[in-house]
Amino acid sequence: MSTATDIRRKIDSFEAMPVICQQIIKNMNNPDVDFGTLAEKIKYDPGMTMNILKLANSAYFGISKRVESLQTAIVMLGMKKLFQVVVAQKTTKHMLARMDGYDLLPEELLKHAVWTAVAAEEFSRVLRITTPELLFTAGLLHDIGKAVLDPFVAENRDALMDNASRHDMTFDMLERNTLGMNHAEAGSELLKRWHFPQELEAVIRLHHEPESAGEHRMIVTIVHLADMLAYSQGVGTGIDGLKYRVSEEATHALGLKGRIVERVASQTLEKMTELEKTLAEMM
Repeated sequence: MSTATDIRRKIDSFEAMPVICQQIIKNMNNPDVDFGTLAEKIKYDPGMTMNILKLANSAYFGISKRVESLQTAIVMLGMKKLFQVVVAQKTTKHMLARMDGYDLLPEELLKHAVWTAVAAEEFSRVLRITTPELLFTAGLLHDIGKAVLDPFVAENRDALMDNASRHDMTFDMLERNTLGMNHAEAGSELLKRWHFPQELEAVIRLHHEPESAGEHRMIVTIVHLADMLAYSQGVGTGIDGLKYRVSEEATHALGLKGRIVERVASQTLEKMTELEKTLAEMM
C-alpha cells in the first residue's frame, strides 16, 4: 500500500517554479520594484511573455485598452496580479490530464479550480469583504494536491471505498486514513517546495477545515465556501465531490443567505467561461 513517504517522493519529483517566480514573490510588497529589469528577465521566456500579455488582455483582468508591451502589462497588472498570471501559466498544465483516481475527465480539475477561484473573488466582492490579492491564486490552487495524489487514490481505490463503507468520514479524512496524507496536505507540501507565501500554503492545507485556520481564517473560509459552491453546481465532482461537508461555522461567519449564494453562482458562471478558455489555451 502507498504511504505518505511515497507521496512525498512524488512531490519532490515535481518541477520547480522558475527563478522569476521567486523574484516576483520577494518583490510583491516592494513599492520600489524595477519593472523594467523584471520585464528584461521575463522576455527570455517567450511562453511566459505571451501568456502574460494574453491574460493581461483578457476580460477578467479588466484592463481597458489593449496592452502590447510586456513592461506595460507588468506595470498595469502590478506585482500581485503578475504573480497570479505566472502561477496560472505554470500550474494549470497539472490540472488538464484525466484523473482516474478521482474520476475526473480531462480539464475537469482545471474547470473546478477556475470556478472556485472566480467564486471566491465574487464572494469577496458581493459581501464587501476586503481580502488579500492572493485570493484568486488560492482558489486556483486549492486542489493542486489532487495532481499529486491521483495515482495513489487509483491504486488504493478498494481500500478507500472499504473505509468509506465502514466509517462516516469526509473524503479528505478517508485519504489521510488510507494513504497517510490527503490532497490538501499534499498540495500544501507542493507549495512549500515552490517556496510560495505561507498564506497560500495555509489555504491549500485547510480549505476543508476553515475553523482551524487561525490568522488566515477569512481567506480560507471564502475559498472553502467557493469550493463547496462549485461542487453544488456539479463542477468537477468526481468520486469525492459529494463526500465533503460545508462548514456551518464558515457559513455563519459570512452570514450567508440563499439569495447571496445564488447571486455568486450566477455571476461566477458568467465570468469563468472566458477565463477558463484563456487558461486552457495557454497550455
